[in-house]
Amino acid sequence: MDSQAFLRELESLSLPASSFDHTAHLFAAWSYRCRYPAREAAARCARTLSRFAMANGDAAKYHHTLTLSILTLLYDRMAQDAALSRDWSAFLSACDDIRRDARNVVLEHYSADRLNDDTARKSFVEPDRKPLPALCPLH
Repeated sequence: MDSQAFLRELESLSLPASSFDHTAHLFAAWSYRCRYPAREAAARCARTLSRFAMANGDAAKYHHTLTLSILTLLYDRMAQDAALSRDWSAFLSACDDIRRDARNVVLEHYSADRLNDDTARKSFVEPDRKPLPALCPLH
């Protein structure tokens, strides 16, 4: 499926929840960033992921700080290598660590206590271990 059709299904909530695995999350992040500036892409992606989780009865699965931190790390890599915006396979290869274990990559920036805090689930909290890249879509 092309990225535009994928986002249309995701945003309209017609994508089956069973089709939305971690790689599909990354595809959504990549697809938004290919179409919008980082800040707008992150806002659209986070909003869509939250709506999708709620629509599928999994609202508690959405974690705002984790989502925005991953988006920041992904978009920083895209900013460093323009080819990643043109080639999904190259993007996926360059982000293999995040594809394999995104939470562990984010834990380089956050203590588990801070990331697991209910406030971090509901709103963005700054990292307490290591700053996120300067490209952070929130700044």
